[in-house]
Amino acid sequence: MQKLRQSLQLLLIGVSSEKSEPIMSLLRSTRLAPRAELVEAGEPLEQALQSQQWDLILYRLNSDPGLEALGKSLKQHNKDIPVIALADDADPQHRIEGLKLKANEVVPADQAEMAVMVIRRELYQLESRRRRRAAEFHLLETEKRCRELLHTSSEQIGFLNRNNEFIYINPSLLKMLGFEQNKEMLGIELKSLVSSDDQSRLADFLSTYHTDNSTTQEIELNLKRPDGTNFSANLVLNQSRFERTLCTQLRLDAQGEDAFIEAMAEQDLVTGLKNQFYLAKRLDQMLQSAVRTGQDSNLLYISLDNFSAIKAELGVNGADTIVRDTAQILTDQVNHAHVLCRYNLDAFVVIFGDPETDKARTLAESICKAVENNLSEAAGAQIQTTCSIGITPINADSASSQEVLRLAQVASESVRSRSSRGNGVNVYIPEEKSEEEGLSVKKLRQAIQDNNLKLLFQPVVSLQGSTDPIYEVLLRLIDQNEHEVSPNMFLTMLDHAEVSTELDRWVIAESIRQLAEEHKKGNHNRLFINLTGRSLEDPRLLHWIRDQLKESQVPGDSLIFQFSESDASSYLKYANIFTQGLTQLHARACIKHYGSSIDSENVLRHIPAQYIKLDGSFVQELSSPDKHEAFDKLIEPLRLGEKTIVAPLVEGTNVMSKLFLSGVQYIQGYYLQAPREKMDYDFFADR
Repeated sequence: MQKLRQSLQLLLIGVSSEKSEPIMSLLRSTRLAPRAELVEAGEPLEQALQSQQWDLILYRLNSDPGLEALGKSLKQHNKDIPVIALADDADPQHRIEGLKLKANEVVPADQAEMAVMVIRRELYQLESRRRRRAAEFHLLETEKRCRELLHTSSEQIGFLNRNNEFIYINPSLLKMLGFEQNKEMLGIELKSLVSSDDQSRLADFLSTYHTDNSTTQEIELNLKRPDGTNFSANLVLNQSRFERTLCTQLRLDAQGEDAFIEAMAEQDLVTGLKNQFYLAKRLDQMLQSAVRTGQDSNLLYISLDNFSAIKAELGVNGADTIVRDTAQILTDQVNHAHVLCRYNLDAFVVIFGDPETDKARTLAESICKAVENNLSEAAGAQIQTTCSIGITPINADSASSQEVLRLAQVASESVRSRSSRGNGVNVYIPEEKSEEEGLSVKKLRQAIQDNNLKLLFQPVVSLQGSTDPIYEVLLRLIDQNEHEVSPNMFLTMLDHAEVSTELDRWVIAESIRQLAEEHKKGNHNRLFINLTGRSLEDPRLLHWIRDQLKESQVPGDSLIFQFSESDASSYLKYANIFTQGLTQLHARACIKHYGSSIDSENVLRHIPAQYIKLDGSFVQELSSPDKHEAFDKLIEPLRLGEKTIVAPLVEGTNVMSKLFLSGVQYIQGYYLQAPREKMDYDFFADR
């Protein structure tokens, strides 16, 4: 492709066409496209300066206005335009006078080649200045944006001066430390937040850091909050700048603080507290933190006693009043450094960020007394209620977030089983379990580490004549007896976010490895790879996939990542971001189990997936003619959206004609082939 000419906007003052044309001609020969305008002094010059952006001024010495007046006019209009003065001859005095009057250069008018060389030099310097100004503008915008991101970030970030005093602290760190306002923290030393036992360790660490702060350094310390609770956190320090000042950035890696941006969907409208969706995320984060750092915490399940009777007597509005009053009591009792949510109609949950159960019990007892002593005005009556609180630990041995909630609820219900009135606190004591009782998170993680997993492949075959070899990747775990264990046997373990993402990465890495081997044999296979919902919200996954593809030299268009419609609905924002990111890798996304939820249309609208895999139940129902209309209605928006439709669970020939006539492009199922360890299906045999 021929290189385009660079436009050059020239303003001529006192320069005749006879003197300017040789210069213009040479400029064109150097792949510049000069566009010149001759102006006179006074109003025409003022209008020209205001009308557009000029790249350069060619000025004939001793023209009107004078060179000094021209410089003042440019300054008045705040214009950065190089001025090249053309002299009548090569007398050095002309150059001296011109430079004194702020001309960028003075060139003899009859030396066109020299003039062009000077013009190109000045244009280069002008472009550098423009880039610098643009960079400074973008720097200001970026700093402003960074300040906004710091303020809204879920990461705990602060900045320290040379004396290790806080000069900025973002709300996430403020909340984690249990302070109410930023001004409470500004100017205080870092050491005042550290427990007395760790003061000497902090002093040694800071001394080492300031000796050489060229690298990021970190230390794990016990920190204290104003309410007396303690927590363990990893402090990460690195050299940075804040508001153009050299300083130290502090980032706190503490339990449960990878929180996602709060949204209205995570808020309970009756109480204003966070709801169960937010709770599920935060509880998952707590479990992951417990696994990574060993930092335990406690969960309080707070159930209102006799709520059903109160609701029957006062109605919905009266019951909501009781709930709102209770929410206010909890807000007053629980430091905002901990997580407080409304779980359901008559229950609240507190994730207490401290490993000591005695402290959790003390808080629970305080809540019980406060609720009991409160009188609510509802439906013209004063109502008193009580609550039963169950406590259970959150640690690395916790199976899943749902299991933690269940155990805390059991502990809460046991309070009422001992006394019908409730109004008490109970700590759940786990029962001893047999080693042979099911699969644990620990065992599943060990299977990943020991590579006791394998992949199977099931062909996905075209109904429209394509012979491209495509397979779905299926996972199997190998037990101690060398038997294959289906994912159905350990799906409950995948509630544990850390394990599910580890498992997904193992599957992706192994799939790409085997795919690379097939490509070396000349088999350009493509794979559907399943992802859990937890991986969709992993911001590092796309970069990791990119690195895996690059290392294995496998093209991105060989991979189709599929996730369920329910996961897509639950992680809508992250599924959208992930799907768009895949297009940059030339990979594709597939929504599976399509039509299985009430949110199908919303998912289809917000997630630009190229492939849609129907829920298998729709395919199996096609053997009944009365189900055909519902099937057509299901796939109609997919056809209009030009989606590639895949029908799974094809078990016989009785549905093939309907699938073909409906516009389904691909089929999959045991009718074609059961999952096998090798990608060996003969895609040409069906042609």
